[in-house]
Amino acid sequence: MSRILLFRLSLIICVCLASASHGITNIESTRLKNTEEGTTGNISLSLDGRIGNSDKLALGTAVQLIRAYRHDEWIAIISRDYAEVDSEVNTDESLVHLRYLTKHGRNWGHEVFTQYQEDKFSFLARRTLLGGGLRYTLSSQAPLQQANHMGFGLFYEEEDYTDTTSEDENNVRLNLYWAYKNKVHDNILYTSTLYFQPEVGQLSDQKGLWQNALSISVTSTISLSLTWDVEHDTQTPNGANDTETSYNSVLIYNF
Repeated sequence: MSRILLFRLSLIICVCLASASHGITNIESTRLKNTEEGTTGNISLSLDGRIGNSDKLALGTAVQLIRAYRHDEWIAIISRDYAEVDSEVNTDESLVHLRYLTKHGRNWGHEVFTQYQEDKFSFLARRTLLGGGLRYTLSSQAPLQQANHMGFGLFYEEEDYTDTTSEDENNVRLNLYWAYKNKVHDNILYTSTLYFQPEVGQLSDQKGLWQNALSISVTSTISLSLTWDVEHDTQTPNGANDTETSYNSVLIYNF
């Protein structure tokens, strides 16, 4: 397998409906597109709009890197979004996610991860995660053809809110996920990811994410990705909606 570092520069144009930025970070969608040994990554520049709990027009950057070996795997994701409208800041978001997977065979392994997140305009001053769990491969055919994974684990979560009427939270949550990928045609790839994260001490406190994506290769260097997300949080701050839906279109240039 090639161990050359591959970068993709992505220009992303998104139209979203009420997507909660302090919700679940979908790591599996990144993994599903990188199944071979070696190093892969991408650098993205984004322009997006959102209508819902907060309306915005923002520019952002992100870096994703996966280093996969025969017996282990590293994942690093860093993103930053910042925007101003009429000289007023309306977006200020940061995310850092690090994950390490140890493979114990062809089908299963264990992983540990940590995450730090801020979103000053969605009431989130700080969110910190530290956790681990098991990952099992139900089926995995030839690379870039089909994959089916599931995972189970726990993580500790600290959330501090900028809104003084919302209490800061310290929780332990279950982390359950299922991830599926299928190359339905030579130039069409479908992925689906489902997360469910209830609090251990209060199972009615639940977070969830269901994300579906269809990636279409237009040419050897240009592809279009369409995504549909449903995000659920029963304990949103300041009376925000429990369930939010977002639609995204992504134009990617690969080199």
